[in-house]
Amino acid sequence: MPDEVIANLKRDIVDFFSQPLDAKKEYTQLPNSLEGYGQSFVFSEDQKLDWADMLYLQVHPSDSRDLRFWPTSPASFR
Repeated sequence: MPDEVIANLKRDIVDFFSQPLDAKKEYTQLPNSLEGYGQSFVFSEDQKLDWADMLYLQVHPSDSRDLRFWPTSPASFR
């Protein structure tokens, strides 16, 4: 994959996560689904763990993509 494609994807991801929470919530995961915007929770009795926002998208095969979870902002994301 060309370096430019990877750099553009990284830029779009930073731009997506830099948006206000309400904008990101437009792509919220549905119950019992991984796809979409949400939080990653890891439970551990032994250590303190950080909370993380995530955006999980089905990429391959292309006919399995659910575009309602693919951000339209930034416009180049899709």
